[in-house]
Amino acid sequence: MSDTKLGRNFSDLMAENKIDFKENEEILEIDLNLIKPNPDQPRTIFDEKSLIELAGSIKEHGIFQPIILKPSGNGYTLVAGERRVKAAKMAGLYKIPSIIRDYNSIYLSELAILENLQREDLTPMEEAIAFQKAIFNLKYTHEELGKKIGKSRVYVTNIIGLLNLPASVINDVNIGKITMGHARALSKLKDHDLCVQLRDRIVTESLTVRDIEGIIRGLSKEKEYPIVSNDDLQKAEKRLFSKVDPDINFRFRKNNITFTFSSPEELEKLIDYLTREE
Repeated sequence: MSDTKLGRNFSDLMAENKIDFKENEEILEIDLNLIKPNPDQPRTIFDEKSLIELAGSIKEHGIFQPIILKPSGNGYTLVAGERRVKAAKMAGLYKIPSIIRDYNSIYLSELAILENLQREDLTPMEEAIAFQKAIFNLKYTHEELGKKIGKSRVYVTNIIGLLNLPASVINDVNIGKITMGHARALSKLKDHDLCVQLRDRIVTESLTVRDIEGIIRGLSKEKEYPIVSNDDLQKAEKRLFSKVDPDINFRFRKNNITFTFSSPEELEKLIDYLTREE
């Protein structure tokens, strides 16, 4: 990707074609049924109470700021103003004041994605989907996208990793039932059933992010070093008791054998035993 493209961030895009009213632009009343949502719009969850309040305001005062549309087939693609469109429909309007701009598809995609990534009210999963779309549609690397939106590469990578979560866990993140920190830790798991089990424990046991990270580290070690069964441990203890000098103390615990000694002489006996040849 060229340096020119990398230097063209969200501020540059907005400066090129500001989304505000211009004197030479005509405001048209467009039929709401002709307006299609922008497929690159990452925001999918809208606060119902806020929309109802906006619809009430529209009923009483009308719409002060026109929406922005792009011609598309027999209708229009929404560029900016999705909340106003939804609230206008709730208010019973059939038409909405609009400005028509013939953006090219690449610019529209870039503008929609980068503009919406600046919003503070996106849910974590909406942000993750938007990041993924930006990387796929705009051919950005994680680092390039981070530069565009003022985030680190690690932040972008961690957010996109949330898409590995099971659907039920993703929903819990969206509604705030579990935190982003919990979600990031769970997203490292490949086992979806285990992920859901740990999600349940977070909710029922009020586990912290550190608790979950510790559990996951422990599970990883257990997979790497399978725990020996109690039966096998007892057999090993009997064999060792029959071989080792009675003065040498030892203890089996999971995958460890601990030897203890109380004098230099006992230490020498232990070394002699461990280094002797059969």
